[in-house]
Order: sequence, then structure tokens, then C-alpha cells
Amino acid sequence: MKKTTYLFILMMTGIIFTSCFQDLGQNPPFDFPEQPTPPPIGADGQMFYLSFDEDLEDYQSLMEAAVVGTPTFTDGKSGKAYAGAANSYLTFDVANMAAPLGSSMTFTFWYKVNGTPDRAGILVIGPPHEGKPANAQNNRTAGIRIFRENAGGKQRVKANIGNGTADSWLDGGTKADLDPATAGWVHVALVLSPDKASFYMAGVEVAASNFTGISWNGCDIMSIGSGAPRFNEWGHLSDQSLIDEVRIYNKALPASEIERLSNQ
Repeated sequence: MKKTTYLFILMMTGIIFTSCFQDLGQNPPFDFPEQPTPPPIGADGQMFYLSFDEDLEDYQSLMEAAVVGTPTFTDGKSGKAYAGAANSYLTFDVANMAAPLGSSMTFTFWYKVNGTPDRAGILVIGPPHEGKPANAQNNRTAGIRIFRENAGGKQRVKANIGNGTADSWLDGGTKADLDPATAGWVHVALVLSPDKASFYMAGVEVAASNFTGISWNGCDIMSIGSGAPRFNEWGHLSDQSLIDEVRIYNKALPASEIERLSNQ
């Protein structure tokens, strides 16, 4: 009886092993699950989308943000939003975006300002400032810088663009001022074309400048929620405001489209 039982166990073990390993020699070989395929860029040219609803992943490239400090999530304009904190921000590798940065671009996001601290960086794509220390980076010859500064108790949102040798300022004056006590959510947009840069607040153009085009020379990272690490010499550090629905398009959206996005 014991011998019969032993033979039966051996036979069943052989069947199980044969079943488990029969796929190893199959043609074609077994395929492990592939990584998700990033969605294609649509007709609107959206090449980056960060919703903050569930994670810190760019929808278009499936790239995860590198997190500095301890930012959190809170109720946003749509779903959840990024809630800034001291010494905190996100960075993304520009080389891993769904499309390269070009001469015609649009950057948009929803913003709910916190006046503390009294100045901060919001969205920056800039090159390193060679020869200067890490806490004094301020190379404005390329890339973009969207930031805010105190303006008589309000916060004035501005933009700066580098053309390869110099920079242009988009300062809308009082038209770009936000009162932290009453402003609520405001749609912000920077539109670049080969010969013009326009800055919008709440769907309205508040500043514009003719220029010779954007340079992306040396711009390898994008910061969200701070000027650091590439625009920190003047104290535009971590923003404790709320940021939501960050979108980048590889085309210059018309004013009518900026107005439509602001009204959504």
C-alpha cells in the first residue's frame, strides 16, 4: 500500500512539473506584461497634463514627478490639487516629455494664491547658471519663469522668457494682481509663438511682448511649486499656494481657446 501511494505521488509530481514548465520552450516565448503605452498627442497639441487627482504622473508621458519636501493634496479646481509647503516642489525631466519643447508653446494651470511667503516661483523651466552657487541660480537667457511677488499687499503674477542671449518680461501691473483674501481659483496661461509672448489671467491678456523667439538651450528640468533649483537668487522659492490642472501644449493656442479654458 505504501509503495502504491509513493508511485502515485511521483506520477502526479511529474505531471505538475510538466504542466508548469511546458511554456518555457514555446515559440514564441512567453511575453511578460508590457508597460502601459502613453496616449498619443491629440489635435489640440497637449503634450503634458498633470491633474493631481490620484498621483503625480504626467498623463501624456506617464512620467512621475520627482518630489522635494512634503507637498500634499487638497480639494482643487477639479478633483484634487497640489498644496505647496515650505521647502517643497516637484520636478520633471524635460527629456522625458511626450514631445520636445519648441518655438510655439502654451502653458496653462489653475492657481489659488497664498500670500505667504510674499514671493515664490510657480512654474519654471530654466538652464543652470554655470559658475554660480546652488542658492544663486538666475540664468534667464533661456526657458520660462512664472512667479509671483508682493505688490502693495496683493500678489502680482509675472512671467519671464529667455531668447538665447537676453530675457523679456511680461508684467501686467495691477491687471495681474491677486488678493489672497478674495482671489479664489484663477486660470493662468503663457502663450509663446516665434515672434510674440502673451500672458493671460482669468482668460484675459494682461501682458504681451514682441520678441525673437524662445530658447530652450540648457533647459533640462521643469519645476512646479517653486523657482528652485534654477530661479532662486531673488528668493522665489517654494510656493504654499494651490496649483491644479497643469497643461502644456506644443502650439500657441489662440486667445479664444485660452478664454474657453478659463471658463470651463
